Amino acid sequence: MHPADKKLNEMNRLGDMAHFPAIVNAGASLNILITLAVTWLLLQHYPTLAYLPYALPLWIVAVLTANLLPVIVLRLISRDNTTYSTLRDMDFFRDQHRFSDWVYLAASANMTFWIILGWTLFLTFPAHSTLYATLAVAALATFSPVLLRKST
Repeated sequence: MHPADKKLNEMNRLGDMAHFPAIVNAGASLNILITLAVTWLLLQHYPTLAYLPYALPLWIVAVLTANLLPVIVLRLISRDNTTYSTLRDMDFFRDQHRFSDWVYLAASANMTFWIILGWTLFLTFPAHSTLYATLAVAALATFSPVLLRKST
C-alpha cells in the first residue's frame, strides 16, 4: 500500500507525514512560524523573561496546550463511529483530532525544538535579522516534505 493511501489511524511511521496534502503541511508550517514570531515579540517586549528560569518551560507548556486543546476537545465530543480519511484526502480542520497519539507527540516535540531554538537565538541575537533568518530556515525545514515530494 502506498503511504498516501493509509488512513489517519493507520499511520505507523514518521515518513507517513510526508504524504499529507500540501495545505495541511502549510498549516503546520505556519503554526511554527507564528509561534516563532510571537516568541520573538515576547522576548522583545519582556526581556527580563530571560532571567526567569521557569519562563521558557512555561512558554512551551502554553504553546503546546494551545495546540493540543482543540484536539482534546474534539476527541471528547466526537462519536465512536468516526471515519478516518486517507492521508492524501485529509482535511486540516475536519481531521486534526483523528491521528494516533504518537503523531501529536512527534508534533509537540517538533514545536518544542523550534521554541527552544528560537528562544536561544532571539536572546543571543535579538535583531530583526535573526527573526527573519530563523523564520526562513523554519519555513524551509517544515515545508520540505512537500517540496521534496513535488521534485521527485
